[in-house]
Amino acid sequence: MREIKNIGPERIEEYLTVYLNAYPAFKSLDDSCREYYRQKTETDMREDEGSVEFVGLFEDNKLVATMKIVKFSMNFYGRMEYATGLMALAVHPLYKKRGIALEMVRYFEKYSRDTGALAALLLPFDIAFYRRMGYGLGSRMDEYRIPTEGLPACSDLSSMRILSGEDLQEVLSCYTRYAEKNHGVLKKTGEEIRAIESDTQVKRVGCIGEDGQLKGYIAYRFSNGSDVNYTLNHIDVEELIYEDGRTLRKLLGFLRLQADQVQEVVLRSGEEDFYHLLRDPQDVSENYIPFGYLQTNISAVGTMYKILDPEYFIGKTSYRSFPVGEKELIVEFRYEDQLEHAEKTVTVAFFKDSSGEGRWKAAGEDAKPSVSVRCEQGDLAALFLGSCRFSSMVRLGTAEISDNAFTEYIDRLLCCPQEPWTNTDY
Repeated sequence: MREIKNIGPERIEEYLTVYLNAYPAFKSLDDSCREYYRQKTETDMREDEGSVEFVGLFEDNKLVATMKIVKFSMNFYGRMEYATGLMALAVHPLYKKRGIALEMVRYFEKYSRDTGALAALLLPFDIAFYRRMGYGLGSRMDEYRIPTEGLPACSDLSSMRILSGEDLQEVLSCYTRYAEKNHGVLKKTGEEIRAIESDTQVKRVGCIGEDGQLKGYIAYRFSNGSDVNYTLNHIDVEELIYEDGRTLRKLLGFLRLQADQVQEVVLRSGEEDFYHLLRDPQDVSENYIPFGYLQTNISAVGTMYKILDPEYFIGKTSYRSFPVGEKELIVEFRYEDQLEHAEKTVTVAFFKDSSGEGRWKAAGEDAKPSVSVRCEQGDLAALFLGSCRFSSMVRLGTAEISDNAFTEYIDRLLCCPQEPWTNTDY
C-alpha cells in the first residue's frame, strides 16, 4: 500500500534518513551533520509554510521517499507568474528501482496542474530520466574563468559601495526588480534569503544610481588559487545582478580593480553573448579546439521545464508580443504526452489584436492549420519558452514541419529576445 501526503516536523527523523542518504555529497553524515540539517529542515518547514510543501511517499506506513514542492514567482515574457519547482526528490536506498520516483513526479505534476502553475521546473540529477517524462532543456549557463586584467575597465567607480548585512532589504529589492525585468528569472525563496543572512563569507559590492537606489550588485567570495602559494587568489562571483549595461560595466570594473590581489575571476552568466563584452574572451585554460578556436568558457544546462497544459499556458500568456504579419497564421503542434503515452495536439493562432499588437491564442479543434509541426513534448516547452530556435530544431531534425516555407516565419515568431535563465538553486 502506497500513499503520498504532506509531512511536517513530526516526521523529521525519517525525512533526514531518506534525504541524507540520497544527497551525501559535501556532508560528513555524522551526528553534528544530522543536527545541522535537523534544525535547518525544521526552520524551513516552519518559515516556508504556504510557499513550500514537504511531501512524502509511504509504503506500508513507512516513509520511503521525500520531495519538496516550491511555489515560484517566475518571469514569463516580462510578467511574474506562478510556477512550481520539484526540489530534493529522494528515495530510500532500500526502495530504489520500484517506480517510486516516477510516482512522486506524477504527484508533483498533478499538484502543479491543480494549483494553476504555468510550468513545472526542476534541476535534474539525470537529464535523460526527465527528458523521457517530457521535460525540456532550458538555456545554458556559461562559466567564464577570466584573467582579472582581462575584464573591462571603468574609470569612474564613485557610485560603488561595499554592502553589509544592513543592506539586505535593498539587495533583495534590487534583485526583485531584476527578476521582474528578465525572462525566466525566479524571485528569491525564503530558504535563499536565510542562506544570504547566514553566509558571512560572501562579500557584496553595489552600484548606486543618481536617485540613490541600488542599480546592481556583485556577490562574491575569495578562494585560494594554489596549494603552495598563498598570494595566488581567485574571486568566485556567485551573483551578478544589474539593471542595465552601464551598471554591469561598473561592476566588472570593480572586479578588474582587484587585479593586484586577485589573478583570476570566475563568473557565470546566462547572457549568451556575454563573450562579446570582453576584449579578449579566451579563458585561463588556453585550450585550443580544432579548427583554430580558443576556449572562452564552459557551458552547462540546469533547469528543465515542462508545460503541463499548453492551451492553458497560451491563455495565461496571451499578453506575449509576436511579430505577426497582416494575415493570421494557424500552426498545429503535435507531440506525445510521454507520461500518458498519448499523442496530443495544440493548435495555435498567431494574430493581430484590435490595437495592432501580435498575440497568440489556442485556436481550438475546429481551426484549420496552415502548417503542422511535430516535436517531443520537452522540445515544445523549449520552443515556447525561447530556450532554442525553431529553425535550429528543424535543421537538427528534432522538429519536423509539414511545409518548410513556414520555417523562417515561425522561427521569428517564437524567438525570444532573451533566453530563459535563472541562478536559483533549488
